[in-house]
Amino acid sequence: MKIPNTIKKFIEDQGIFVVGTVGENRLPNISPRIFFKVDEYLIYWLDFFKHKSYRNFKENPFVAVSVFDKENLIGYQLKGDVSFVSNKKEKSEIKDGIIRRTSELYKSAYVKNLKKRDPEVIKFNPKIIYSLNPEEFSDLSVASEADITQLFSRKK
Repeated sequence: MKIPNTIKKFIEDQGIFVVGTVGENRLPNISPRIFFKVDEYLIYWLDFFKHKSYRNFKENPFVAVSVFDKENLIGYQLKGDVSFVSNKKEKSEIKDGIIRRTSELYKSAYVKNLKKRDPEVIKFNPKIIYSLNPEEFSDLSVASEADITQLFSRKK
């Protein structure tokens, strides 16, 4: 599914999003991400710590990504699946680009120290996008790879 340009720009402008996962124990987990790249079809992010989200990715690759503008109370939720980038050249190029971009945006010592770690590169393939805008009907998708809205509708 192609990520609409308005949503791609929105994610980039916010500079942070939250990833929701569920693992084998069925407990939900959320984790913020600032080290990321959005391309036409995919979102990549770096996992430096390999804790709960990382374990959950391995158990259940279906995740939700939420991005929002708290000032204007608008945002989006993207649902899809993740995988690990394993090709060394591709992984290195994506990682270096994300670190370079994020280091330009955030000048803290903490961000600079993270550059020394060897993170996993996560590839997120969104399948459906919903609006989080309170003025909109959030059960209808903004974009999807197919008409899958019936999968999420309530049975009467």
